[in-house]
Amino acid sequence: MAKTRREQAEWRREKLLDAALDVFADKGVDGASVKDLAQAAGVTPGLLYHYFDSKDALVHALLAERGFLPQLRELLALDTGGRAAAEVLTELLGAFDQLLADNARLVALFFSAGQARTALGELAAEGQLLIGDFLAARVAAGELRPHDTRTAATALFATVAIGRTTGSPVDVAGLVELLYPIEFDLRKK
Repeated sequence: MAKTRREQAEWRREKLLDAALDVFADKGVDGASVKDLAQAAGVTPGLLYHYFDSKDALVHALLAERGFLPQLRELLALDTGGRAAAEVLTELLGAFDQLLADNARLVALFFSAGQARTALGELAAEGQLLIGDFLAARVAAGELRPHDTRTAATALFATVAIGRTTGSPVDVAGLVELLYPIEFDLRKK
């Protein structure tokens, strides 16, 4: 248990997030009430509101803090121009796939976002923008073939997510290869 007030507040906030994740995974976002969330955390609804303005704010905190965006930001910040795009993307998609595999409750939250779709949409848009910018820089450098980088970012993550949730994980290295230039001469056919 934490010693200072600040540490105690952070500890309690984390416990609230843990309890909320369990309840959302069990009942879905729309099916869970604030009373359910508070009861699972062993607190009053008033205390829950002390930490989070609403149920949607709680969902947003879970997705923002425990989802893939923090890891995505970190991986892209570490990317120096010296690493090949294939290496970075394969690592990134592999990490995303592993996050999905390791966090079934979080995946359940992603797919039961219901009322919190706005928060989920905002976070997904940020992730797509980060990856899209990375891809655009690599297209501009001539490393990747020209393409709609925003659509590619969406397709990459959606493919991995669908593969994981259906029990058919994809070969992320093979998926990344789709973005590379193809030497193709129609006259040789």
